[in-house]
Amino acid sequence: MDQDTLRILLREAVRETVAEVLQTVLELDRTAFLQVHGGRRNGYYPRKLETTFGQVDLKVPRDRESRYYPAFLKPYARRLVDVGEVAVALYAAGVSQRKAAEILSLLLGHRYSHETLSALTDQVLEAAGAFRTRLLPEEMAFVYLDGLSLKVFREGEGIVRETVYVALGIAPDGERRVLGFWLLPPESALGWEGVLGELWQRGLRRVRCVVHGVRWSLSQVRSRDRALLAEDLRRVYGAESREEALRVLEEVKGTWGSGYPGVVGLWVVAFP
Repeated sequence: MDQDTLRILLREAVRETVAEVLQTVLELDRTAFLQVHGGRRNGYYPRKLETTFGQVDLKVPRDRESRYYPAFLKPYARRLVDVGEVAVALYAAGVSQRKAAEILSLLLGHRYSHETLSALTDQVLEAAGAFRTRLLPEEMAFVYLDGLSLKVFREGEGIVRETVYVALGIAPDGERRVLGFWLLPPESALGWEGVLGELWQRGLRRVRCVVHGVRWSLSQVRSRDRALLAEDLRRVYGAESREEALRVLEEVKGTWGSGYPGVVGLWVVAFP
């Protein structure tokens, strides 16, 4: 799979998560509004919204008295400028309570008191935490690792572009699953090794297809490195025992890890 195709798949997966984040905020926003102003729920109506990652389908909550309307959706607007990017940060590691409250303030337009906003923040972070720590299937056909450029707010710096690390899994039946998001500064020591360690802790044990794994790995490296990398990978998947495979993999990490962390990361997941 080439990089353009991979990035399309990643953006589709991120778009689905943006929709999930925004739908959660909508539900909590209506609940908070009714608690403050009174009234009763009255179902939903569909709404399409354009985000940076593409169009998402939302179910906009209603109230019986027709007084509630989401603070961050203008009645006839079909474009959500940058809010989708900010919302994704709620699912990334390292989002503090205060920072999440700032993000919700942006989304909700300071509609509520500090106490109500704090309660909303707790609920959104709980949902985000559940997403980030949910158990994963033991087996995936492929795991793709990549980064997406994202606008986030940094105290003292304003809106800056950061890289969101993304792990995308392809199940044996072809279903795509976002395995996780990690918002990490460039100098972070966690990097891909920590990302892969977290996937292991959450239950991922096997990545299936060696042939496609080798083919993808060789497509990601410089032409002059392909023959040497192919030989090193053959020593890994052709090892006579798990112990030998792990020993050779350590050598591969030392040789290729700094230059091609995504490629090495795939094999670390495949041979844990």
